[in-house]
Amino acid sequence: MTTEKDAKAAVAKKKLTMYRDVVPLASGMFSENTKISKEKMIATLHRSILGLTKTGEARPMEDLKLFLAISNQYGLNPFKKEIYATYVWDKERQREELTPIVSIHGLRKMARKSTTPRYTHTGAAELEFSKDDPSQIISATVPVFGIFSGGVSAISAGVTPVEVTRYTAYFDEFARHKKNGDLNSMWRSRPRMMLIKCAEANAIRQGFDISGLYIEEEIANDKVIDADPDEEMRHGEG
Repeated sequence: MTTEKDAKAAVAKKKLTMYRDVVPLASGMFSENTKISKEKMIATLHRSILGLTKTGEARPMEDLKLFLAISNQYGLNPFKKEIYATYVWDKERQREELTPIVSIHGLRKMARKSTTPRYTHTGAAELEFSKDDPSQIISATVPVFGIFSGGVSAISAGVTPVEVTRYTAYFDEFARHKKNGDLNSMWRSRPRMMLIKCAEANAIRQGFDISGLYIEEEIANDKVIDADPDEEMRHGEG
């Protein structure tokens, strides 16, 4: 006789089997010391990173495969929070579309793979504040540094990095707002940190030939169509 426990175990096993074909897309993302099956890790990733739909259902398996393929292509690991899955409402298609974004750490990782120049570090930010209101930040300028020859060996040999480029991000261009005109909660509570990240992300892309990947902090309002006031972008809810 099949017990309720047996039935639940059978359902769980069937679900894991669904992820067997997805595992190859996540090659290189697993720790060699992990004791959890790769199928279970992918299943957890599916729920925690891609999140659920408005009706509480799992995102399409095709989205998971696409997200892992993109992560693999760029050499970024979602388990290490280097790349995330975000959903943005597409007004023309009348549906949410998968939009991968990277963390600032993921962007730095990509820059370190550049050969000429090779990213070494980000310099201190230069901040400009309003003369009328010293608490109001106007802009943040961030320089990024690298080495133009020798790569890792040059870094090990103590070659002094040089400034590759710098970028100035202006608050009125990057700050994100809700539909009612109020600042997004993060931009309201941590405007300096948010603006500095935007400046660094742009400097890294310009200086190290990276394109097509953005961090959450710099996604502009016009990228988010008909979003909820407190959820301009929907992240994993699991």
